[in-house]
Amino acid sequence: MHSLAKVTLGFALFFAADAALFRSGLYNPWLEPNSSAGMLQLTLARALKHQAEWPEPLVLTLGDSRMNYSAKLTNAYAASRGYPFRFSHGGVAGTNPRVWHYILRELDPSARRYKAIVFPLDSFDDEDTFIDYSDYPLDVNYLALLLRWSDLPSYPLTYTTPKYAREAWKACLLKGASLQQDILAFLTNPALRIEQARVTRDWWPSGSYDYLEEEKSVAGLSVDWNTGQVTVPPGMDRQVLETVILRPNAPQTGRYGQYRRRWFGEILARYKNSPTRIVFVMLPRGPILRPPITTLSSSIREFARHPNVTLGDERRYQSLEKPEFFRDALHMNRAGSTRYGHLFTDEIAQVLGAL
Repeated sequence: MHSLAKVTLGFALFFAADAALFRSGLYNPWLEPNSSAGMLQLTLARALKHQAEWPEPLVLTLGDSRMNYSAKLTNAYAASRGYPFRFSHGGVAGTNPRVWHYILRELDPSARRYKAIVFPLDSFDDEDTFIDYSDYPLDVNYLALLLRWSDLPSYPLTYTTPKYAREAWKACLLKGASLQQDILAFLTNPALRIEQARVTRDWWPSGSYDYLEEEKSVAGLSVDWNTGQVTVPPGMDRQVLETVILRPNAPQTGRYGQYRRRWFGEILARYKNSPTRIVFVMLPRGPILRPPITTLSSSIREFARHPNVTLGDERRYQSLEKPEFFRDALHMNRAGSTRYGHLFTDEIAQVLGAL
């Protein structure tokens, strides 16, 4: 019994130390800024700063790196049009609906903080790819500091691959174990990490808000789908082009539709009795459009049955689907993102009745 008490006490002290360091927020400022968890924490801090400092009704945008509109230019445009709201961007490169659910839990615990929440998508159809997002391994990295003990066992059970499920259990139970690589890098040179993190933390809220996309374009890119002839402009990454545009079609199994229903469904359930409007909008699909395929479902169109959900115009941004508005096979350049911001702002104003 004495040995059992010692073991129990040891585990209790271990969990207490882990909670004191990583659940209290004490370690958060010293995360590697360019890591998945570090970038997400910086984005949360910026969005919370906007909540505290901006008196106007806020429209929160989420998304991955493709939602690269300039919030600064877009808000200036909104002000010039007399729209009574401002945009705050909570999207993080590489994230997806599962991560967005937990971002919203942090930014909007009452589910009533935002006038609208906007989800940008490249299609309202549920096109399966070779990526299984229900087992997407990077999600745990982004969510390392957001997962709670109360997320057990529900969060790990959303994974079907045992390896990823184990990482999810680890992230919920022991933050230190999930952040092991970050901690080891910190201990290698604490002074350097602290200074890098401080500089990034001081710059991020205003610096990232002021950031403008690159001006370069992939003008000259063309694909003849009948002959297979591809013209690639100088300097364009051929590997990215093949991965994004020239990739083969995956079997349409309905897997992606199930994933969207699960995680957007979680979000819509949180906002069921909220005055917040949920808006799904289109992104320009790319500099070159792939031939259309037949998909099994459109979960996004199904969501339109919810009383507080609005679907944007699927054809609104087709004028931007040209090489001159993209800097690579996936991301808009400065001209594209600026024009998208204007069109997007007018669409949100129409949804909110500001026109």
